[in-house]
Amino acid sequence: PTLSDFCFVLYHQFVPCRPPNTALSRRKTKLEKWDTLSGLCCKYCSKAHPGEGYHKGMYFPLDLEAMHDSSSSFAHNVTVHAMTCQHVPPEVKDAMEELQRLAAEHGVTTKRGAKQRFMKKLWERLANYYPAAS
Repeated sequence: PTLSDFCFVLYHQFVPCRPPNTALSRRKTKLEKWDTLSGLCCKYCSKAHPGEGYHKGMYFPLDLEAMHDSSSSFAHNVTVHAMTCQHVPPEVKDAMEELQRLAAEHGVTTKRGAKQRFMKKLWERLANYYPAAS
């Protein structure tokens, strides 16, 4: 497969979002880059906390390497969040657990480099999601 069913369902639990200014102080990035930076936010947390600037379930990788590096915690963090978030419906969590179990049981693996290609495509979409302020 191009991407595992688990990853497909997992990343559908997140939507693009802008980093709030409160997150700027925690990140080492240039202010002009911050203007166009996009991230991923748990769609259930964003519905549970409308209008709040920053909450759990928001992730802002600064570059492509941070998204697909195997030693990176990005993929781990979004997985753990989706599986433990109190706002994600139980049927979604159950479906993801079942997909993980089935993949392990049947030895399903994705083609080499497929996850990196997926992350690159996701990064390109995020990078162009918010236009630069003029």
